[in-house]
Amino acid sequence: MSWLTLLVVAQSAAAMQGRTESGELRVGAVRFYRGDRTLVNGYVRVPHEVLSAVMVGPGGFAAFRFEVGVVDPAGMTLVRDSWMRRVPWSAWRVRSSATVELLTFALAPGAYEIRVGVTDSATGRETTGRIPVSAFAAGPASSDLLLAHSIRRAETGDTAAGPGELHKGDLLITTGPDLMLTPTQALLYYYCEVYRDSAGSVPWLLRVVTADGRTVSSTSPAESQVAAGGGTVTGSVDLTGLPPGTYRLALVMGTGADTVSRSAEFRMAGFELEQQLVEATRTTAEFEDVFARSSEAQLDTLFAPLVYLAERGELTPYDGLTAEGKRRFLRGFWRRRDPTPGTPENETQAGFYLRIADANRRFREGGAAQIPGWRTDRGRILILHGEPEQTLRRPSSGPTNPWEVWKYTRQRAVKYVFYDQTRLGNYILLFTNDLKERSYPNWDSILGVEAVQEIERF
Repeated sequence: MSWLTLLVVAQSAAAMQGRTESGELRVGAVRFYRGDRTLVNGYVRVPHEVLSAVMVGPGGFAAFRFEVGVVDPAGMTLVRDSWMRRVPWSAWRVRSSATVELLTFALAPGAYEIRVGVTDSATGRETTGRIPVSAFAAGPASSDLLLAHSIRRAETGDTAAGPGELHKGDLLITTGPDLMLTPTQALLYYYCEVYRDSAGSVPWLLRVVTADGRTVSSTSPAESQVAAGGGTVTGSVDLTGLPPGTYRLALVMGTGADTVSRSAEFRMAGFELEQQLVEATRTTAEFEDVFARSSEAQLDTLFAPLVYLAERGELTPYDGLTAEGKRRFLRGFWRRRDPTPGTPENETQAGFYLRIADANRRFREGGAAQIPGWRTDRGRILILHGEPEQTLRRPSSGPTNPWEVWKYTRQRAVKYVFYDQTRLGNYILLFTNDLKERSYPNWDSILGVEAVQEIERF
């Protein structure tokens, strides 16, 4: 299912877990030890019910901006990052579907809080979640227990392909904060790192425990062992026939005073929820395309931004067409730009309208003109080039108007300097080293020497 991991509502599979209120984000974290640092793998379940569709039908989608920060007890943000995600229409429309975002941090000993947020591109609505995490003060006997949907050996050149999948040595592990088994997919995978200095072997035992503490199944300690002195316990257990409900997988290692126990939670679903997962993988081919159900006014709205992509004269015939002719025109326009002909989704079309929606939400200019975000200079650059790799922002200070710089480094360093003429958020493109764009001839005198020097260093 490409980059999208679809999961129904379940309990967290993380050893450290946090459950937010209904309609918010589910966050989990599992800790591993690396020298004097704790490696934290975090997982965030973004339920699609908090999103609104930007467009519907094949090529349609919902979209969101994901933000994450790690905060220390003093309230200082140590790590901050953000990115955009697009959810295909076929996934968004399925009840209880979700996207899983994967996070990785290396933390010094201490207490922290992981804070995450999602901003819906269609409505601007914000949804948040958080979880406390404690970095190891000293070397533990083992890591937390990680539960997974699958674990496989990486082949030559293999990489973690998407959210919810991570590398551990030569293993690729598909996991998330909501781990649910189904009647026909009842294989539960597990992974735990053992940090022991003694030689020999460590006998271990697996138990499946109900919510009220009853053991419903277990392995024999004689069935498996793990080498001591730094190794892993990994494998799978077949739970076919386990009734629906919430359970814990408990891993007990060692004997006597050296016993170490780790556990993590999972859920067994019934056939009704399993059917939802089947529905989530269906193709969008049975649904009508986005242009088929659009009014003529909506078609014109979808047409207008194409000026950024069209070749000379390509858009000329549009204005003289009937509503049905306009639909055929738009289908043809995007068909010629489809990087994967024959598949239900046109990635170029979906990505373009995603950036349109993002630009309209972020860069709309007020006043009498009410300029939509896609028609502003910042909106145009975002639509053409996507999110910049680096951003430098300078708010108003004394007589100086606000300005900001966007920097792209994918092929060569390209900078775009935007200047707020009115101090009301109406930014113009003042200067750029992109030869396809125009700069103001006196841009340096408008900003001043110090600003120009800072831009050159950026």
